[in-house]
Amino acid sequence: MNESENNRDIRRRGRNRKLITIVVMLLLCIALAAFILSHYGKSDNKKADKPANEAPAAEQAADEATDEPAEAKQAADSEAASHVYSHRGSAGDDELTFAAYDRAIEAGSKFIEADVVVSGSGTVYVAHDDYAMDMTGTGGYFSGMTDGQIDKLKTKSGSNVIKLKDLFERYGDSVTYIVDIKYTGSRNVDAFTIAVRTSGVEDNVIAASSFFDVLRPLDESFPDMPKLYVCADQATFDLALGNDYVDIISVPKKNMTADNLKAARDHKKKFSAWTLNSEEEIRSAIDLGVDSYFTDDSGLAIKLEKKYRTEQ
Repeated sequence: MNESENNRDIRRRGRNRKLITIVVMLLLCIALAAFILSHYGKSDNKKADKPANEAPAAEQAADEATDEPAEAKQAADSEAASHVYSHRGSAGDDELTFAAYDRAIEAGSKFIEADVVVSGSGTVYVAHDDYAMDMTGTGGYFSGMTDGQIDKLKTKSGSNVIKLKDLFERYGDSVTYIVDIKYTGSRNVDAFTIAVRTSGVEDNVIAASSFFDVLRPLDESFPDMPKLYVCADQATFDLALGNDYVDIISVPKKNMTADNLKAARDHKKKFSAWTLNSEEEIRSAIDLGVDSYFTDDSGLAIKLEKKYRTEQ
């Protein structure tokens, strides 16, 4: 090979090396670019995706934070209402009517009291006395009237006299019913038993009476139903202590004392009082720690329960 050819060969090899170097550099650049795009692209996507992925969790946490105060308030309202028995619904000419019960429930009551009598037809009606005059302005006894005759009567507020089954149907299991059976005898006990079983509200009824002869047979028919004895005085309170079928003893406010509360607790009975309407009376019951009390002013009672019972 002469010198000229040798020089050309050297130059060719030089060009080839440059070309290879350029190709290698291009490939390295492409690889680097791919790596950069792949690495930082994923990081950016993760950053972009992070708020979206975390949004449901944040929303859930916010919902839970919102639910907690609502649940706490509901629990506090329920605790306050558990001590308050709405006496005849609410006081006034419309007591023992749907209007009175609606008013008590709107105030937050979960326990409504209904006095009951039995018609000549054997139906349980909501009324305080068998003699109809005070409630309806009409003479005669509910126990001597047919259902048809009673259904034509109007209370002083212009309402119909309520059947117990209609009271159960209206409010269902949203409240507990304290049903005060006003008269003794199997006729009254049997009619009450039928009304409760027909309506299927056994778990939502407290049977009440001022007669032991009413509560005793009901303990056989409804062993799990709480029985509340309405005392007239200290003597009847002392008698109630010795009756195993009495679960709750309710005393007149004059007998709402620390000694009687202790006696009831010692006999494993709950202690109640009737009928407390002033702020002073209700505050005294709360301070004493009674389990429940009857009142004509459920709104006031529940308000005071929320304010003072938590301090006990």
